[in-house]
Amino acid sequence: MRFSRDSRGFAFSLDVLLALIPLTIILGMAVANMDNINYLSENTIFQSSLDRTAADAADALVESPGTPLNWEAGGNIYTPGLARYDFSKNATQKNVLAPSKVGAINTTLLQNLIGPDYGAYLTITVANDSNATVIKTVGTYNNTAPNIVRMERLVSTSKLDFVTSMEGLIRDAGQPRTYTTTFPTNYFSVTTFDYWVIVVNNGYNSANVQANSNVVILNNEFSQHIDLIKKQINPGFLFNQTNFQDNVISVRTVSNPGSTMDVYVIAAPKGTPESDITLDRVKLRNAKLVLYVWTR
Repeated sequence: MRFSRDSRGFAFSLDVLLALIPLTIILGMAVANMDNINYLSENTIFQSSLDRTAADAADALVESPGTPLNWEAGGNIYTPGLARYDFSKNATQKNVLAPSKVGAINTTLLQNLIGPDYGAYLTITVANDSNATVIKTVGTYNNTAPNIVRMERLVSTSKLDFVTSMEGLIRDAGQPRTYTTTFPTNYFSVTTFDYWVIVVNNGYNSANVQANSNVVILNNEFSQHIDLIKKQINPGFLFNQTNFQDNVISVRTVSNPGSTMDVYVIAAPKGTPESDITLDRVKLRNAKLVLYVWTR
């Protein structure tokens, strides 16, 4: 059977239409996949940006002492960092966190480091500790955030810090004697830290400890049978001006042949319970710094 000219044109048009159907389907699927590809690309870029922000912030905390180097002393703080800075060597001790900086960092400073587009929560805990002893927490964990990045860094630090001591200096001299040492405070430090005196006593049955001529430990609190005494220094006894001033710690002892005494002044973050105020807690120990970051 032969088709007329018009019939041939109709058959050709039908063939073209039939051929266009799968092509249209393919193009439609390609357009739909383009949306998925764009979404995946945007999501990858977003995730990468969040990861980079969290990593950069964690590195800044453990590898930098911050700006200025002694920002924990108050004044204009540009960038908080927690790494200890050795002024005698003009060198930063990376991953060794200064207890004074750890004690001074707060939610506002952490937020300034992270930036306004992100939320953050910081924890520092003792490593290899079944109790996961907490050294510091900053901020509030947001368990409703859809995407939270976790960055962990291994560090060394402690919750408490020596500010001055008379270790190995107080020895019976055959007569009453006064020993002194000093440490500086200003308004920022007095409102950030509690200051404690720890006395390791070996044989003295009478002595007193004063801060700027204010009695911290009384004579009758000493005994040959009391080896350890600790007392918090009343914040009102300490200088709290804008600029640092030296506080004088004086220890007056009586004569007790063969007696010795070591005296330490320790700074602890405000609110640290008395049970945590120990010489052992001053020692540097391995710890984990974990920073959680999410978008607001």
